[in-house]
Amino acid sequence: MFKEFMIGLGAMAAAGSAMAQSAPTADALCAKGEIVTVRFNELTPAGSFDGFNAAAVANQKYYRDKGITRNVQLVGRAMVRDTATGTWSFSDKRVSTAHVNPPSGRADTNDSAWKAFVAQFDANSTVTAQQMFCYTPAIDETATIVAEIKKFEQVWADTAAAGNAAGLGALLDDSYISYGKAKPETKADLLASTADPKKRPASVKISDVTVKVDGGYAFAQGVWTETAKDGKVTVLSFFDVWKQNRDGAWKAMVSQVGPVSP
Repeated sequence: MFKEFMIGLGAMAAAGSAMAQSAPTADALCAKGEIVTVRFNELTPAGSFDGFNAAAVANQKYYRDKGITRNVQLVGRAMVRDTATGTWSFSDKRVSTAHVNPPSGRADTNDSAWKAFVAQFDANSTVTAQQMFCYTPAIDETATIVAEIKKFEQVWADTAAAGNAAGLGALLDDSYISYGKAKPETKADLLASTADPKKRPASVKISDVTVKVDGGYAFAQGVWTETAKDGKVTVLSFFDVWKQNRDGAWKAMVSQVGPVSP
């Protein structure tokens, strides 16, 4: 949902032909997309961003207490660039909320919990603009990501066989940890082992690699066959969790390895 929403922010979801369509309800009009209500607010003289955020939290709790779970609310602050210095800072006044999949119909405005969070919003901000959007699903990049992760898994095997600790390190997040051996291995542990000529294998082969993608995460599993310099063969199953960073780069976060029975 979040990935679709963020991609949708870059373009109008309703194309020209769709703009002319009509329907009895917003849900019906946006049946193939996601409804997002975007509000722009200005903080009151006595208001604060913390107070504004607390009102949004109370708003979300109101829906959760009513058993409504599909909606999600995002709270933001406007970012302002100083043209003289090129630096960025948060606006002192401008804030916003984006309500993804807002519940259909109005809630009971006489409900004390409803009145409470509305009062919090009113005490901290005033609405300057509001618009409801229909965001289309994000472009499906699953096939591209699967191919990329499989390529990284092969690079992992190649760098391990070559003793290329720097190359392997580029694939791993700094928080990386591996489970399945006598004790968990950190990124530093694995890179030290990779760089040690005494521990370097004669060859490494991976096979049966499959990848599942879920938003900004990818889950890869496969078989790791390692042949030592003395000819001993070790076969392990592996399961790697990859996460996409803000800049789009994929890094391995966690691994689980185990022996493969003959």
